[in-house]
Amino acid sequence: MTFHARRQPSVRALFLLLALLPGLGGCVYSFSGGGGLPEHVQTVAVPPIQNETSQFALVDAFTTQLTEAMTGRLGAQLAAENQADAIVRAAITGYDDQALNFEAQEGQGAQVFQRRVTIRASVEIYDVARDRAIWSSQSVTGAGEYAPESETEEAGRRLALENLIQKIVNGAQSQW
Repeated sequence: MTFHARRQPSVRALFLLLALLPGLGGCVYSFSGGGGLPEHVQTVAVPPIQNETSQFALVDAFTTQLTEAMTGRLGAQLAAENQADAIVRAAITGYDDQALNFEAQEGQGAQVFQRRVTIRASVEIYDVARDRAIWSSQSVTGAGEYAPESETEEAGRRLALENLIQKIVNGAQSQW
């Protein structure tokens, strides 16, 4: 009786297989339609953003960036609320500007080296046709850090808003 040794796959073949697997997975899933929104959602409305903070200028910047993200990154067109396939409702629920890195100065308080702006929001992307939320979160948070010696709070706010908008886009895309 003759026994044949089983041939073990080579290390090179295993690496090649592992390298090809992500590409093969891409063949199974594909994004279509609105680039992250369901295919039937072609238009969105962004009604006025509610603001529960004392940062009144934040509403305009948030509205502008949210609208640009819905049209640019998610591929939808703007429409009036009564004609839109989806409605994006949002409220700014919190705003903080806190010192992260500081050194106590005897008799003078503290020298602050780094600060962080944090913006919290409640967001819902609502599918009108299917009468359900596509994505929602009661506490999406964006943060942006800045150095007060060389930057203003506005720099931290801008970064926090960018981070917040990216999380909303990621949330919408994660559903598909």
